[in-house]
Amino acid sequence: VRESSGINAEYGFTAKLLAGAMTAQLLRNCKAVLDSANLIHIPVPWGYVRGLQVGPRDGKPVVMIHGWLDNCYSFVPLLSSLPPTRRYIALDLPGHGHSSHKPKSANAHVIDLITDIEHCRRALGLQRFDLIGHSLGGMLSGIYCATYPEYIRKFVAIDGLLPFHSPTDKIISNLRRASDMIVNEPIPHKVYPDLDELSRKIADTMFYRGIDPELVKFMVDRSIHLTPSGYQFTYDVRLRYPALIRMTRDVLFPLIQSWTTPILYLVASHGFKEFHHPSYEEGMTFLEEFGKNVKQLELPGPHHLHMTNTEDVSAAISEYLDLTDQQDPTPKDFFKGL
Repeated sequence: VRESSGINAEYGFTAKLLAGAMTAQLLRNCKAVLDSANLIHIPVPWGYVRGLQVGPRDGKPVVMIHGWLDNCYSFVPLLSSLPPTRRYIALDLPGHGHSSHKPKSANAHVIDLITDIEHCRRALGLQRFDLIGHSLGGMLSGIYCATYPEYIRKFVAIDGLLPFHSPTDKIISNLRRASDMIVNEPIPHKVYPDLDELSRKIADTMFYRGIDPELVKFMVDRSIHLTPSGYQFTYDVRLRYPALIRMTRDVLFPLIQSWTTPILYLVASHGFKEFHHPSYEEGMTFLEEFGKNVKQLELPGPHHLHMTNTEDVSAAISEYLDLTDQQDPTPKDFFKGL
């Protein structure tokens, strides 16, 4: 695993965005996190998984997995509020942020990312750690906890825990649709002449409602590049494709029952629960009856509440993960980085 420092020097967009219209306090906090963080480059068979490390090197590790089409910057506002006692490792999932894309011959749907998390665990040498996942990252982390329970001490899911599942009578039609999309030539990303327009469009979508466009702009900075025609996303377009085979309830529900890891599920008051997806609602009903190791806590905020309601989310996570069980270093020690 290779580490380096100087994030703002390497990625010029961020320094400019931080000088924008975000609140003065959030600006200071996010900049302090980025200044203190080290870049990490984890070798994997197809390239690198990249991300950020923040906190004392000998701190107990906390791995953070972001949501669909997000990147590790989505955790920066939360990192500015969490106690500086732990070694926080926020990853860019493959095909997201600055991590390598999978080869064209490989699939890039959700279930494959479980092995990617395990690649990273082994490269980082982690034997026991806490896990935080948002949205898709929460779903992936839940499957990981069922698959590799011996490595996880506690797990916090932020508005996303149960993978969406399909009725068995939809398996073949879903398979055909996904197969056609994979075989067809990918549609390139749209180019946006104006970064503000791009941020506003994202902020108006279902999953990003409730986030200030300037905060959206801060996060997507890690997922775009500037072309001669304007700004364009860099995430792997295959991430938008449906899975070839989606979980059915016969797979998902035994997975829930198999959990032995203590789990805190933070439910956003204006997140998934308001989307009224039949798969989500059926899964939540089963979870309430059979998820014996899962504690649910509803907090105010949108789907990305860890970016907008950082104090509430930080307090809940800190209490559940016992983040203050080590002596706090001075702020100087924290912002020094690794």
